[in-house]
Amino acid sequence: MLLFEAGMSSSSSGLENQIFQYIDLHQNEFIQTLKEWVAVESDSIQPGLRQEVIRMVELTADRLRALGATVELVKLGSHKLSDGQSLLLPPLILAELGKDPQKPTVCFYGHVDVQPAKKEDGWKTDPYTLTEIDGNLYGRGATDNKGPVLAWINAVESFRALQLDIPVNLKFIIEGMEEAGSLGLEEIIKKENQRFFSDVDFIVISDNLWLSNRKPALTYGTRGNICFSVEVRCGERDLHSGSFGGIIHEPMTDLIALLGGNTYAPVALPLSLYSWD
Repeated sequence: MLLFEAGMSSSSSGLENQIFQYIDLHQNEFIQTLKEWVAVESDSIQPGLRQEVIRMVELTADRLRALGATVELVKLGSHKLSDGQSLLLPPLILAELGKDPQKPTVCFYGHVDVQPAKKEDGWKTDPYTLTEIDGNLYGRGATDNKGPVLAWINAVESFRALQLDIPVNLKFIIEGMEEAGSLGLEEIIKKENQRFFSDVDFIVISDNLWLSNRKPALTYGTRGNICFSVEVRCGERDLHSGSFGGIIHEPMTDLIALLGGNTYAPVALPLSLYSWD
């Protein structure tokens, strides 16, 4: 709808009908592409699947190039795992389509990596096989966030296929490490602030939810996360619990106390427990 509203005119209704007719006619093609994307196990959490994440980023870059976008794959270097191993980070996509100074510029953010998924985790179907059930599509990344990324690409493709003028300039920033803390993203955003982002008027983040089929959520803040490893060191040799239990601190209980002290969960008690005399 953003592409429609930016160029709103008396002919907008006819434009919408034309676009939606094209989408309906090519729905199976769009779903097939999503199926191919979901099949890529671009799990950014597991080191053994890092090449799949890189492949997913490259597939996305190819789709943007096919639209006529200028695509830059920014190298982010590598990061160290908890075991000391160094692992290559997937590149970051910076893409641009349109440079009309008379049009506003919209920057779309998305990611194409996913969280780990196995059928034994509770999935009714193979998480990496897009499956239709009662009109809904199920698969890892279908909504978070490969589907929304493709939705933007499909929208632009529809405009171009119908030879319709896109009423905005478009920029894309798409990463492959969002599920692992967006490693390297902040540094690039700061570096590109006066170049790539200098003419951006609006930023759209698709990684969100809808309250109903017709009501999106308006997000005004998000929570962050911290990943860390904890190692508790104790004595150099085993001690008999019958002789030393209770005298020397057990490392497991120390660790439990440490982790438990980092949470706060207020307890709500029923009013019937209180005396109002």
